[in-house]
Amino acid sequence: MKNNINNGLEFIDFLNDRLTKPLPGYLAHSQMQPLLKGKQFRTLTPKDDTYPSAVLVLLRLNEEINELEVLLTLRSNNIRHSGQISCPGGFVETGEEPVVTALREAREEIGLETDNLVILGTLSELYVQPSNTLITPILAFSKFINDLEINKQEVEEVFFIQLKTLLDERVFNKETWNLQGNDVEVPFWKVHQTTPLWGATAMILEELLFLYKEFNNLL
Repeated sequence: MKNNINNGLEFIDFLNDRLTKPLPGYLAHSQMQPLLKGKQFRTLTPKDDTYPSAVLVLLRLNEEINELEVLLTLRSNNIRHSGQISCPGGFVETGEEPVVTALREAREEIGLETDNLVILGTLSELYVQPSNTLITPILAFSKFINDLEINKQEVEEVFFIQLKTLLDERVFNKETWNLQGNDVEVPFWKVHQTTPLWGATAMILEELLFLYKEFNNLL
């Protein structure tokens, strides 16, 4: 895989076209899905009363190291899914498009200036049973990200992870956790000093990685 600044921008161009075609969806999501006795621990099928939500999966090109990175947040202990790694996002308000939701939540949570973002498209929707939400991941790119102002009521920390780091086998782990009284096999990435990257966010990012690997196989 070539490692230069043009390669990163070429991947962004690739995504502009690739996101208009069928996506890997469950094939990718299942790679990071918790399992109970070899079967999915939670259903991925939405209910009739499911709440729509959206998250912003934001890529930037770190020109100092010539690598694409994704923005992630560590949620505060004051909100739903507290203490977990996630992308900025929240519930879709009545009459609101998911892309508007994702951008609004990013502004509110981390003070992100969104006017200079390039919206590339959407990744596959993902149903999250514990919160009964159907997430639409909005994929975007920016060459420049402003100095962020974190809303400490919602976000404890903002950090960036290189896409290639998530492909490193040394950061991938599986452990048995006790979830709701069950011994569940949980895949996760160890990319933060205190908190594993797992669950819905990991499943969404795995689909992005599928596309990243597909792109690099074409080079």
